[in-house]
Amino acid sequence: MGFDELYFHRKRGLELWERVGHPLDTLTVLACMAWLALAAPSPGHLTVYVGLAAFSCLFITKDEIVHARVCAPGEHWVHAVLFIVHPLCLASLALLWPSLHPSVVGPPGLPAIPGAARIFAAQCAVTSSFCVYQAAYWAFHGIARSGPANNAVYDALDERWYDAKDDPVALLRAESACRRPWIEGEIKSRFSRGAVRVLDVGCGGGFLSNALAQTGHQVTGVDASETSLAVAKRHDSTRTVRYVLADARRLPFPNASFDVVCAMDFLEHIDEPAAAIAEAARVLVPGGVFFFHTFNRNWLAWIIIIKGVEWFVRNVPRDLHVLRLFLKPDEVRAMCAASDLTVSEVRGFEPMIWSWAFFRMLVTGRVPDDFTFHFTRSTRIAYTGLATKGGEQIP
Repeated sequence: MGFDELYFHRKRGLELWERVGHPLDTLTVLACMAWLALAAPSPGHLTVYVGLAAFSCLFITKDEIVHARVCAPGEHWVHAVLFIVHPLCLASLALLWPSLHPSVVGPPGLPAIPGAARIFAAQCAVTSSFCVYQAAYWAFHGIARSGPANNAVYDALDERWYDAKDDPVALLRAESACRRPWIEGEIKSRFSRGAVRVLDVGCGGGFLSNALAQTGHQVTGVDASETSLAVAKRHDSTRTVRYVLADARRLPFPNASFDVVCAMDFLEHIDEPAAAIAEAARVLVPGGVFFFHTFNRNWLAWIIIIKGVEWFVRNVPRDLHVLRLFLKPDEVRAMCAASDLTVSEVRGFEPMIWSWAFFRMLVTGRVPDDFTFHFTRSTRIAYTGLATKGGEQIP
């Protein structure tokens, strides 16, 4: 079973019916084992066990309709072996039954087996662990194959971009406030001439664009949401930011138009992040800097970024984030490298969980103004980084 699960199943992936059905197969075995542990040997109890075992042997064949269509010959052979071994294993477990209840004398009259309790306990632990693995892994795998992110939610925010506390956009404001000083410091240290040309891709309500404009930079913000761009423009106190409705995968700018390109909380919202990174590289000057922030793709990020936000923040729309669109750091590095961008720094990014603001959010569902994030060594949840385009930097 382990070979079938860890090799063939992972190799081809499982359809929904199999992802649900395979843990149920293991549960039928656990039901047989539970009966052996709880019921004392007797003719009547033996009849029940035979019925449970027969049901388990028949139940595991239910997926053959799917298997006939999707399995390779090698997997068919493994399944044939399993169908033979399965009843033999259940019969072997029955041999341990009298030894599990030494005080009971009588049918089925099988001899006691030394160490039977330990053998049975070990088998129960292995089978239970296998069942938990199947349920958790294939549930996670199914989530990772879900649909597109629901980017339409940003069209409806309007002024909630800046004042909502009962909405995940408040977390976005807190994230941006944490990253801005680092981005500003990196730009200042890398460009001696002061003001530079900055493109903010997926600028949303303009948190980063407007902040960088206030420090004197020439900023252009692009987004696919026209209403978000209107909000960003209203909140531009400098009246200098150029906001453009555009697709990040087909930017309406000539090559080498910007010194800095930012993609904050954006790459995990599109199906073609490599195309967006390639466009960012195209419009960067040689030696230009690409800043990015996104989420890692793993079970911990799913629990915290997707489910945690759904559980503890109000008004979270369906599919605000989708696990399959999250990106592992090595994937971003590879996408950057393919576009002549060299990643030189990646920082982990997490909420400050040991704070009263965090606990108030858990209780109220509202994000307090003093809720903060911070950089960490671990990139398991989220990460921020920068990459430099090849070539000599313009002084």
